[in-house]
Amino acid sequence: MVVRVDISYLTSDLRYFIVNNPKVKSIPNYLHDNGNNNNNKDIITFTDENSIQKIKQIIQHIFTENHINGYIVAENTEEENEIAILKQGDMEQFGIYICTHCGMSFESEIQRTVHQRIHYFT
Repeated sequence: MVVRVDISYLTSDLRYFIVNNPKVKSIPNYLHDNGNNNNNKDIITFTDENSIQKIKQIIQHIFTENHINGYIVAENTEEENEIAILKQGDMEQFGIYICTHCGMSFESEIQRTVHQRIHYFT
C-alpha cells in the first residue's frame, strides 16, 4: 500500500520538522517530492507502508515533541491513503469533522454528533 502525506499547505518550518525527522526518514521506501514538477504539491510518499495509522501517529508525535499545537492529522476523505494536516479551524471547510472527545474524524457533522452522543452514554 502507498501512503501519501500532503504537506503543501504547511509553513516552511513545519515542513522542515516533518521532512527532516529521523523517524520519518527511517521508514523504508520514503520519497519526498517538493513540488518542483508541474503539480506544485509538496508530498511525502511511503511506498511500502501498510499502516496509515502508524504514519499519522509519527506525524502527531513530531508535532508534540516540537510543541506545535493547533494542527490535526487526519485521513483525507477525498483521496484514498492520503493524510491531510490541517489547522483546527480549517478542517470543517474540507468536510472533516473531528470529535472533541477522542479526535476521531467524520465526513459530516451529523455523523460526528451521533458519535459524540455515545461518549455521554459510556
